[in-house]
Amino acid sequence: MISVKQLAEYFENGLNKTLGNPEIQFKIWADAGEYKKPERDGNVITHYILGNLRTSTSANDATDLVMGVNGLSLDFKISVQAPKTNATQTAAELQKIQDGQYPYLAYITNAINSYFQKAWADTLYDGSGAKYSVAFQAGTAVTGNAEIAARYGQSVDFNVYIEVYFIQDGINSKDVKIYFDGESVPYKSLRFGRSPVLEQDVYAKSLVTKSIVTSTAFAIDIEFPANFDAATNSAIDYLLNGKPNVAHFVTLEFGNLGQKTYLMTLNTAQPAMVGISVPGISVSLIEVSDNVLTVSLLDGYQLGKFTFVDSAATTLTFTAPADCTAYIVGTVINVSAGQPNTVELDLSAFVYDEESGNYGVYIITDKAVDISSDVAFSVVKGAGNG
Repeated sequence: MISVKQLAEYFENGLNKTLGNPEIQFKIWADAGEYKKPERDGNVITHYILGNLRTSTSANDATDLVMGVNGLSLDFKISVQAPKTNATQTAAELQKIQDGQYPYLAYITNAINSYFQKAWADTLYDGSGAKYSVAFQAGTAVTGNAEIAARYGQSVDFNVYIEVYFIQDGINSKDVKIYFDGESVPYKSLRFGRSPVLEQDVYAKSLVTKSIVTSTAFAIDIEFPANFDAATNSAIDYLLNGKPNVAHFVTLEFGNLGQKTYLMTLNTAQPAMVGISVPGISVSLIEVSDNVLTVSLLDGYQLGKFTFVDSAATTLTFTAPADCTAYIVGTVINVSAGQPNTVELDLSAFVYDEESGNYGVYIITDKAVDISSDVAFSVVKGAGNG
């Protein structure tokens, strides 16, 4: 089990890295610890900001895994006067009050707030070597009144409340990521699933219905705060203008268990606003049809065509001058610049052109690229004219 002492050392290292000042260091004790005096090394003094980490709540889930959530309280007592740590410090740097504020207090509290402002996940190991996925979420630090305290002088109590979610040998939701047209989506909730299409039958002399899955459908539901990323822009554009079948490359990462990219389109988009809060957007995504001629293109995307005289070819090899993501023969592939890419072909990959009598294999890329191949290649739809 991850101990409070381990977490105290973890936060201590993170805060010191955020502050980035070797002459002022955080020292965090687990539950309780003795006062640590400033240390002198030649003409330089290291001043310590002492913290106390304690458990306020604890709950373990009733499963076969070691998992649960702990509530922690991290308490500091911070002096309002900047400490004298070296001989080069000026009177202005050591000034206690500037414009009616305590600059040193703001300097330290800004570092604490900066470190805890985002939720994050990490992998930690306990004393026995057991591996834990641990996620952290902290509330805003709260300051108390400036008071005189022994050894500290005039100081302020400072508190951070932290929730720690943990699971042994497991995956945290922060390890599940979604990318929309190459940009990470800061989701609040994410649901995705695959539903079957069933063919049912009842055989003679039987009262039991039996089924076979004839196909499946994959969909993603996601909620995220409105911002200026690709997902928000596409959702609002779809909502206001209603242009259907616009293709997007959507990548899902499920921890280290798997990753896959899909060519998808928006199914529904619903924003929600309450009072002066940040608007939220709910979006559902579905895979696009393999008939790529019905797909609309984003600015920067390209639809290309490989032309064959017949449908006898079983493979297609091509190269591109730049890295890109491509959708071809119902599959998304990552194309590396200058590297050959070979895809398997069957009769379903070919589209017959009645006017020319030729057969085509279509490819969508997320950028305009001049593709090279043993067969003729042409651009059907350029970037942004979809």
